[in-house]
Amino acid sequence: KTSKNIGEKVDTAICPLCGNPNQCAVAADPNATECWCESVIFPEELLAKVPVNAVRKTCVFQNCLE
Repeated sequence: KTSKNIGEKVDTAICPLCGNPNQCAVAADPNATECWCESVIFPEELLAKVPVNAVRKTCVFQNCLE
């Protein structure tokens, strides 16, 4: 995935790295107030791999983090 994906709509329930469901509670329920992703630190090296159109719009799958 490259920056040419900027105009594509992001599926917030899908990991932008592997395409698997990201298990984000907030993506599943907009009224959710907590998610596993809020209690971990994502390394900058990992976040740098996220396509530009998905930055701060969708969670990375927990397995990709590990």
